[in-house]
Amino acid sequence: MKKCLLISGGDFYEAPRNLYEEADFVIACDKGWDYAKRLGFTPDVVIGDFDSCESPVEEGLIESAGAPKIIRLLRDKDDSDTMAGVKYAIEQGCTDFTFICAFGGRFDQLICNLQTLSYIAECFYKAVLLSENEVIYVIKNTKIKIPKRDGWSLSVFSICDKSEGVTEKGTRWQLNDAIMANNAPFGLSNEWEAEEAEIGVKKGTLAIILSKIE
Repeated sequence: MKKCLLISGGDFYEAPRNLYEEADFVIACDKGWDYAKRLGFTPDVVIGDFDSCESPVEEGLIESAGAPKIIRLLRDKDDSDTMAGVKYAIEQGCTDFTFICAFGGRFDQLICNLQTLSYIAECFYKAVLLSENEVIYVIKNTKIKIPKRDGWSLSVFSICDKSEGVTEKGTRWQLNDAIMANNAPFGLSNEWEAEEAEIGVKKGTLAIILSKIE
């Protein structure tokens, strides 16, 4: 699978360099351009309307040798800068997405990013959102294995009306072929009982949220 690293414009995250080195394609979304430079990551593409980017996006950068391609978006648009980046990456053949600097800031932006992960899951691609204290996976009609993290909780929520055939294995509180709804958050704050947890859903979309609690 072709891996894409997207640098968004939430709170800054000192992401490990291996995420950059392992990515096949790197996109900085608007303020993510500031963060990319701060991290020392050279993106393949810088995309956005640049209403929140503090660093100047030089007009001649696109012609410079080894410089990222700049895609300027109108401010009047339907997609967020990050969603536009995702759609562009899919056009380039990317199917495995990692987001950094996408937590924090405005709560509506976080919800937008969560729905962006859901869009990726609808395409049956992989999506994860990383920060220092939280990790979010979104899956649809599949299962995922998550290694144990000491000092972290594991929560599972349906982000569609109803998710069927939900399983949680390797956890303190287990589920087997359960139904989860988006108005019944009983999947909050589970714990690992084994070295890895397996979360699955036969029909529906789940958000799996890891939170650092220690």
